[in-house]
Amino acid sequence: MAGTLDIENIDLVDVNLEPKIEPRVQEDDRQNSPHYNNSHNILLTGVPRSGTTLTCHLLNKVPNTVALHEPMTVRLFAELPNHSAICDQIDTFMNQVRHLALTKGTVISKHINGQIPDNPVSAKSTDTGLRPPLATHGEIPIEKKLDENFDLVIKHPGAFSAVIEGLVDRFPCYAIVRNPLSILGSWNSISMAHRTGHAPAAERLDKNLANKLETISDNTDRQIYLLSWFFDKFLQVLPDTSIIRYENIIASQGRAIEVITPAAQNLTEPLMSKNKNPAYDRALFQLLGTALLKSDGAYWHFYDRASVEQLLAEMI
Repeated sequence: MAGTLDIENIDLVDVNLEPKIEPRVQEDDRQNSPHYNNSHNILLTGVPRSGTTLTCHLLNKVPNTVALHEPMTVRLFAELPNHSAICDQIDTFMNQVRHLALTKGTVISKHINGQIPDNPVSAKSTDTGLRPPLATHGEIPIEKKLDENFDLVIKHPGAFSAVIEGLVDRFPCYAIVRNPLSILGSWNSISMAHRTGHAPAAERLDKNLANKLETISDNTDRQIYLLSWFFDKFLQVLPDTSIIRYENIIASQGRAIEVITPAAQNLTEPLMSKNKNPAYDRALFQLLGTALLKSDGAYWHFYDRASVEQLLAEMI
């Protein structure tokens, strides 16, 4: 593939300013912005472990659509001078991927056995008590017919959340959110940086976030702060129509993602919610829920406390 981009993969992480809860952006016609270089180049973000990989998995079942799981080397964003330069690099990368897909029938992505999985993390824990990531990065085949205007979706929850303010005027952007307690349960069940309340890539991009997280000594408090930071990014920047709830994806058999590409309205996938995943430590889940209910954060603009209380009751 021509160009100078290094397309190896990197960590899942994110960055930005301290969560500030203010009135959210109103719905607008940003998705029809004349500034887009290509309205079929679509960016997907979300809270880590909210269902972004599931969304990519589902999008790949839709005709004339390709969705990639963390294909870029986003750590290189920290070397660029501003958001405009980051947008330029994303745009170049996506156009290279388009050329590769149309001429060679392959793309670059994290994958498991050549497929974008519905979950990149093992369902079973190792001797450490944690579930390991399973996806690797490399070239995978495209086994569907594409025209030159196919929808190309790439997702990087951490990096795209960190610079979302600079992305929305250049690309259609969407975010996935999920019940905040289930996210915390997932973070604490996997061997990734979020389990310690950190998001390395984000912290590379936003020193304010990194410095703030370093001042929080309690692991749960640090996770809750980071969780609120993610929700606040979407609250401040994206219209409600661009924020998709995991629970709605499950309930609609995938059709809720038709806001990303209309052809998804025909999905009828048998999906099951993982909000009460048995892999989550039940005792820790109760402690996390108690701490979450005592907190104030941007997640309460998307989920009420009753939804967390119900999960706690059902996980006893």
